[in-house]
Amino acid sequence: MKRLSVLVSSVKWRRVVAGGALWALVYNLVWGVAWFAFMREEWLDAVAAIGHPLPLTAEVWFLWAAMTLPIGVAIMGHAASHERPSWKTSIHAAVAVWLLMTLGMVGWGVQESIPIRAIALDSTVNIVSMVAASLAGGWSLRAD
Repeated sequence: MKRLSVLVSSVKWRRVVAGGALWALVYNLVWGVAWFAFMREEWLDAVAAIGHPLPLTAEVWFLWAAMTLPIGVAIMGHAASHERPSWKTSIHAAVAVWLLMTLGMVGWGVQESIPIRAIALDSTVNIVSMVAASLAGGWSLRAD
């Protein structure tokens, strides 16, 4: 227990928060580019096929962007809690978060009859966005 308290007290929390903010920025940038480049059409087709409106309204986008900041801080906090913080530890944490998000997306998608192609595309963009964000955030945690 003492080792944990020493490790936590040695974490540079300003750097963790800044790295989390960078993580959120990169994640949302990559996701936004993918959305406007090719995902939007896929989702429009997917929800039109089942007779539902597009669930991604401006409010949902804003809420999701706000939620990515604590996700990024948590991932960077995990990476910083290791003796040698690196992009590798941030990617490991991001993959765990991605897996949980993908399981949730698959469950929701199956329940709503969303085509598997849209779910797979969403999951793929998520992992690419998370890895890119983790590389950037991990870079921000590098030693002085």
